[in-house]
Amino acid sequence: MPPAFMGCTILGDGEIVPLVHAMGLLRWIDNRGSQPSQNQALPSRFAQSSDAMAQSPYAKAAPAQKNLIMVVDDSINVRRFLALTLEKAGYQVEQAKDGQDAIEKLQGGLTAQAVICEMEMPRLDGYGFLSHVRSNPSCKHLPVVMLTSRSGDKHRQLAMNMGATGYFSKPFQQQELLQPLQ
Repeated sequence: MPPAFMGCTILGDGEIVPLVHAMGLLRWIDNRGSQPSQNQALPSRFAQSSDAMAQSPYAKAAPAQKNLIMVVDDSINVRRFLALTLEKAGYQVEQAKDGQDAIEKLQGGLTAQAVICEMEMPRLDGYGFLSHVRSNPSCKHLPVVMLTSRSGDKHRQLAMNMGATGYFSKPFQQQELLQPLQ
């Protein structure tokens, strides 16, 4: 994303609208004219290792793709907002619609640096996802940050006892959420 994109807002109908610093966007466009064509090469943060993609973390421990964070949430609006926040911070993002989808992506060869996971989802909730990841020897050290509307100590303690790396309740501060990922 160009540096002029400052974030986003969610309208009442669920549409996500980017927030742009107009002068910063004009400066970025002006500076792009003196750089190589956009089609020549992707920025390094989007480069993927074909070796890492070919290996399944369930078959053999594969190195995490540099700066790849998986966002697991059943709300598309939350996933998009988190993806924009993480991409602005320099991360590549893979989205999963629930815990089962996330497990399938990991079994398919996706290797992430960390996971941000909602607690309440259909098919497989955050506790189930966390339990599955922690029980797999090749993924048990994968940082999993839980994000939920449940702010009670009971839920926090359960998640942390199951091996969560961090626990945040909504609404969250962007800097606080990014800290355990660095």
